[in-house]
Amino acid sequence: MKTLWLNIFFVFCLFVPLLTFMSESFAQVSNGYFEKSRSGDKYLVALGYGAGTAYWHSKFESTEFYDKDGSVINRGSLKFSANSPTRHYDVNVLAPIKHFRLGLGISFENHFLAQLKLYGKGGDEYLIFDEKLRFDKIYLNSEFPIKYNPKKKYSFNLNVRAGWFGYSYLKRFNFIGEKPFPLAVLSAVGMTADYEIYPGVYAFAFPSLEYKLYSNSNAEAPVKIHHNVFTASIIGGLRVDLGAFNH
Repeated sequence: MKTLWLNIFFVFCLFVPLLTFMSESFAQVSNGYFEKSRSGDKYLVALGYGAGTAYWHSKFESTEFYDKDGSVINRGSLKFSANSPTRHYDVNVLAPIKHFRLGLGISFENHFLAQLKLYGKGGDEYLIFDEKLRFDKIYLNSEFPIKYNPKKKYSFNLNVRAGWFGYSYLKRFNFIGEKPFPLAVLSAVGMTADYEIYPGVYAFAFPSLEYKLYSNSNAEAPVKIHHNVFTASIIGGLRVDLGAFNH
């Protein structure tokens, strides 16, 4: 439980100062967003699907690493990298707060690993490694309209996200670790472009870059499993302004 609260404190310390800075920085470019007129308010619910590519940079210490047949590949320490195509399912909500929007989201991110690049003293080598897993994410979502004009059908918005993640459907549990409450946090930045296709209904595209940090060092010492995962993706879908239906 102590590690869980450390995770929460870590993300809070990362997200809140960034959110404050972005709010002040975008106060001018989004001037006019928050007005007494409700025409500028958007209470958004979004549903999207997308694809991308993830880049893994990982390190194992004091543990055994297995292939798909259960044979030991390595004992002790191991460094490797990998690429994996990804599929994304995302839903989030946003509400206006002064010059920006704030909300929550959940996302399911499927990864498909095919091979690993192992780094050793004798040189680098490639290992066939078929593994599928899903990251289950929950995140704080902030959106900063850029030169917002409620009279236009389209808009561009900067998004900043921070949150936590777990995992599902993993065959080799020692690839991630088995103890609860590891350090598993994420941060992302992206741009949402949307276009009104029907009053209050918008088609959108969201290209983004995301970083995930996973470490079980505190939970399973002396075993250490450390993953840095960088993901580039684009999600498209629909989002609905619930406030538009109350006018």
